[in-house]
Amino acid sequence: MIDLHPKSFPTGVALLAGALALCGCSEEIHSAQWYMAHGPELQDKLTECKKYPSLNESDQNCKAASEAFATLVAASASAAPAEQPPPADAH
Repeated sequence: MIDLHPKSFPTGVALLAGALALCGCSEEIHSAQWYMAHGPELQDKLTECKKYPSLNESDQNCKAASEAFATLVAASASAAPAEQPPPADAH
């Protein structure tokens, strides 16, 4: 139980705030498909995940954003026209 004595109150509040911040309760979990449909949010999440590498293994949104990015890159690569070699001179 948290001691609410006036001298320990700031410590109790700090511990409670820290516990709430660590639980990740405030962030909604999104799928890779959601991130593919929400470009700005995808970019923001990828930036956050890059800034905090420890999130990449534990955060479901980092995993979903990474999957969405990989899917978009693969789709973009397959949609790009293949480079044609220059025509050989007939001389």
